Amino acid sequence: MTTPYHAQFWAYTLTVQGSPDSVDGLSRAISNARVDLNPHQVDAALFALKSPLSKGVILADEV
Repeated sequence: MTTPYHAQFWAYTLTVQGSPDSVDGLSRAISNARVDLNPHQVDAALFALKSPLSKGVILADEV
């Protein structure tokens, strides 16, 4: 269960981490991942995140 304090803390933490549509944001997100990345997956993620029409994305590959 999340208290209002914790919700505000997590919102602040996510906000100061930087823009998620940058290559740095993607590299931070996958730096601790325990998956095998394929080049087409990285390309698809970068394309979706850089899209000017995107307000958020959900990507799935063999889920």
